[in-house]
Amino acid sequence: MPTIPSIRTSVENKNVLVLDEHAKNGTFRRDARGRLIAYTGGFSVVFPYEASDGTKWAFRCWHSDINNTQRRYELISEAIQKAQLDFLCGFEYIEKGINVEGNIYPTTRMRWIDGVTIKDYICQNKDSKNLLLGLADNFLKMTSALHKQLLAHGDLQHGNILVDKNHQLFLVDYDSFYCPQLKGEEDTVTGLPDYQHPARMKNKVVSEKLDYFSELIIYLSILAIAEDSSLVGKYRVEDADRLLFAKEDYEDIKNSKIYKDIKSLGGSYIDLLDVLVDYLKQKNIDALRPFNEYILEKKITFKSSATKAIRGKQSIRIMWQVPFEADVTLQQKGSTTFEKGIQGSINVVLDNDAEYILTIVTKDGVQIIKNIKIRVFDECSIDFSANKEFVFPTLPVILTWNVTNANKVWIDSEEVESSGSKVVEPVSDTIYILKAKDEFGEKERRITVRTIPIKQMKVLLASPPNFTIKQKLTIKQPKYNVDVRFPTINIDWVKVEVPQVLSFTEKGLFRKLSPPLPTSSFSIRRVIKSVFNHIINK
Repeated sequence: MPTIPSIRTSVENKNVLVLDEHAKNGTFRRDARGRLIAYTGGFSVVFPYEASDGTKWAFRCWHSDINNTQRRYELISEAIQKAQLDFLCGFEYIEKGINVEGNIYPTTRMRWIDGVTIKDYICQNKDSKNLLLGLADNFLKMTSALHKQLLAHGDLQHGNILVDKNHQLFLVDYDSFYCPQLKGEEDTVTGLPDYQHPARMKNKVVSEKLDYFSELIIYLSILAIAEDSSLVGKYRVEDADRLLFAKEDYEDIKNSKIYKDIKSLGGSYIDLLDVLVDYLKQKNIDALRPFNEYILEKKITFKSSATKAIRGKQSIRIMWQVPFEADVTLQQKGSTTFEKGIQGSINVVLDNDAEYILTIVTKDGVQIIKNIKIRVFDECSIDFSANKEFVFPTLPVILTWNVTNANKVWIDSEEVESSGSKVVEPVSDTIYILKAKDEFGEKERRITVRTIPIKQMKVLLASPPNFTIKQKLTIKQPKYNVDVRFPTINIDWVKVEVPQVLSFTEKGLFRKLSPPLPTSSFSIRRVIKSVFNHIINK
């Protein structure tokens, strides 16, 4: 590639070495000492000139190689002409534009903009909040217009954004410009690091997302300075090759000074900083979206009463509210029916998984799509039983269960299969708990098995009563030779008291003991009577 001094020499001899007829017939601008005015960038050098019709143009020559230059600029030129955006300067690619040291090189011709860089404009008007707020609004409109046509500048920074005397914005320097026709091309121009996402250095191919991070950095800087003009001096903006943010800030954004200063401003700045934090979490710039979509999304309410539903049973409520003017449509994916309106709600009972899509199109043409996915499951069913409800201690009991639609089943903390049986031997009253986990949480069933108590009883030794008869019995009989029979004596004066002992029932015993106790016909009084009668009758 030619050097800058050799290019300057060729332009000095434009009548011979400048091959672009439009530039050759124009008048190149010079300073007070008669030297050519030239603006040098990282890849090219630009010479302003005035055409024969009085219009101002920029004659651009490359001093560094840019791959596939001709094809790229032809496609870019066509895209810009087709876009018809006022802030894009029409230009033309000239394949044979200049002769430098005997070699022919391409050049471009672009309309010249009399203005200052956006950084100089901000510094000059730092104390005019209204002008800066107007600048921020114009900047947002410019970037939104690019988004609609899937265009990107690719090197968005203060040096490539000019503001004219009418406060209108213009983009210049299209070396890194992107249009859909270039999709998949290699990303060779990464821009100034202070304006670029850290992942831009590793980006492989160009896309319409090249500017998203830079747009937020510029927009946030304009608004912050509009709110607090002292930030210009604090961060030495006038002398720096950046605005408020530096590449070092992106390494730990929440602990950076500028983050804390802007956060202290409160209000909408918090939302913008949240977007910046989210941007920096991404490892690839293809994951980014325009920051104004993030801000609008924060204002939109779109929710459902649940994201999991019981098949054919549970009613789900879907609600939405859009607090700004827009065309809003709610539709179930795969369905032809839909609901419209900036707010509303519906109730649904689902038999299968479903996805609901809310589409919002703003007055400016910004499209926001939000979705809710609802998954449908069968609720788990539990059958849990025991073959005995009452049992003597240590006797076996069989627990049986069958659980359907569960992810996990366990009995008393022991994980088990979804169906089966288990033998247990309770020693005392025991509660057995079966738990099952499904998509909706944990469910449990309880079974209480009660044991019949057998109370242990000590042997009771009851001594029989001692009977002592001390009554003297004297019978006088005459001495007759007659047969005398003694009368039968009923002894009713013997009183027998049997010790009172609690019955076995009262002692809590329900089982028969061996050997059996005497029957109720047993009587101590009757036995004693019988003994006495037997003695007398003898």
